[in-house]
Amino acid sequence: MKAVKLLAIIFALICAFSAMLFVLSSKSKTSSSEETVTENAVFSLSSSEYTQAVTAAGEGGKIFLPLGPEGCYYTADLKNNIGFYQLTSEGFVKAPGEVKTASVSLSASGQSIPVKVKYINIGGSEYGVGVFTSDMSSAVKYYGYAFVKLVKMPESYGKKYLLLADYTKEDFFRADKVYDDIFEYDLKAASVSLRLSQNTRLIDSNATYKQSWDNMTDEFLASMGAAKLFMSSRYYTEEEFGRRTDIMEYSGNYRPAIVAKDIIGTWFVNDADGMHYLKKDKDGFVCVTAVTKDGKKSEKKGSSFAGDFFEDYLRSGNVLLNKSTGEAVNLLTGDKATFSGADFRDADIFSVSPDGKKAVIAYCGQANSNGVPVQKIVCACSDGSAETKVYSEPLLFSESSSFVWVDSSSVMSARPAEETGENIGSVIYTFKSAQ
Repeated sequence: MKAVKLLAIIFALICAFSAMLFVLSSKSKTSSSEETVTENAVFSLSSSEYTQAVTAAGEGGKIFLPLGPEGCYYTADLKNNIGFYQLTSEGFVKAPGEVKTASVSLSASGQSIPVKVKYINIGGSEYGVGVFTSDMSSAVKYYGYAFVKLVKMPESYGKKYLLLADYTKEDFFRADKVYDDIFEYDLKAASVSLRLSQNTRLIDSNATYKQSWDNMTDEFLASMGAAKLFMSSRYYTEEEFGRRTDIMEYSGNYRPAIVAKDIIGTWFVNDADGMHYLKKDKDGFVCVTAVTKDGKKSEKKGSSFAGDFFEDYLRSGNVLLNKSTGEAVNLLTGDKATFSGADFRDADIFSVSPDGKKAVIAYCGQANSNGVPVQKIVCACSDGSAETKVYSEPLLFSESSSFVWVDSSSVMSARPAEETGENIGSVIYTFKSAQ
């Protein structure tokens, strides 16, 4: 009898919890612009407003991430199943060409990490990715995960390839990874090497080499110009990784030369006008352009900003959004645009279109009074050419993935296909023209 009563109590608790998951009420975190969700409204993913607005980008459960060449994407899972795709008017189709495999070994913290990199030739160059997990080899200590991206070297680096390695498993589905190691790869000789000196590399709290030693992003790689550079936070604390950054010359020197010291974040562009980055000043921070002439370096200050970069602003590419005002400034050109539709002060993500006229401002899940995490997405347009829409629902986007623009009117993100939060796959949202 006691067992029956216990089962009845457990069943009642399960029913109550299930009801809670599907009942929405107003969010517990409030701001001046937040919408009130109807009390006791039953949420259905299939009939949600956002579901009606997006289109599926491909097979369910697949997340498509940029490979490198425009219009080319890859999918991957933790078993190293890799696929290469192109986005066409018919949707995602497999990229033409033979998919090859290269077995590489990465040297990290005295360990040899085996990775099978799948790659494909696009436009005369090879592009690929590979995944390692501890399930694939019990011989590797300290590293339970590694993601590797194969890219062609910038011309300033040489004529080989780079293997960019990331050891943060939580970033697996992110398009804006900060890579923890830079390896050189000779595709013909199938050899992997490190050019950057590791002689004084320190140990992190996780017993591996300091991950802030030699860093790279896809964005930085594309913005390097004719210089040979990389990013590093090696002279700062673990907590400052990615917040305080030095730009260094890529060389085998014991101490690589620093060309830009203690910049804010990771934004850096090198073009014909000089090297552009952000530095702190007495009232906030300023955009700096550094020029070297006759061996002498000079810094010219551009746009200045009040407040704290990490608390008061969000960045997408070259565009910086002021969360309090909705004003977006292009750090290179100084062009300004204003986005509206909600109070952005609590926003967590800002992603702007290639033409700078449309943006997605997203808010991570906040539990409402019933404990259900409700997210918010603002699809905003600065010039009035498209509708600005606000969506406030559960399961709007995967917070461990990224927003990726496929053109200036369509943005791709990852989203669960079931109320359980499972079967996460890519969807595309296309801005509608204003009536």
